[in-house]
Amino acid sequence: MLTMPTNIDKAEIEAFVNHVTAEVMDGNVDPLSVHIRCKAVVKALESIIERTEELAKDTAATYGKGEFKFHGASVQLREPRDMPDFNHDPVCVELADRLKARHELVKTAFKMADTAAIVDPNTGEVVPVVPVKPAKTTLTVTFR
Repeated sequence: MLTMPTNIDKAEIEAFVNHVTAEVMDGNVDPLSVHIRCKAVVKALESIIERTEELAKDTAATYGKGEFKFHGASVQLREPRDMPDFNHDPVCVELADRLKARHELVKTAFKMADTAAIVDPNTGEVVPVVPVKPAKTTLTVTFR
């Protein structure tokens, strides 16, 4: 039987992961079954975290400022830092637009490498055909 450790520190998490992985690798548990169940648990946990985060923040605030230990974890409530909104800077907006347009030209040149050369309308240069960036096969799990 697979259970979650009661002590939540890195070593216990790693031991749990190693145990489950070994069970799969040794053929004691079906890998697809473990994968699907893990995906389901992740989905459930993400939802629980989302629904309880504000209450958890309120509880953490009662421990005062700074870092504290709780159930084997280091916990710290951090205030967000304000960041600049780059969308209000015309130069940043222009550069982002140009980069997006360039990406589209490079994609088109890649797709049409065997049939035509693509010319950048702004510079007149032939857009190079870049090498393939290898992709890996993914396993999609959808719960209905």
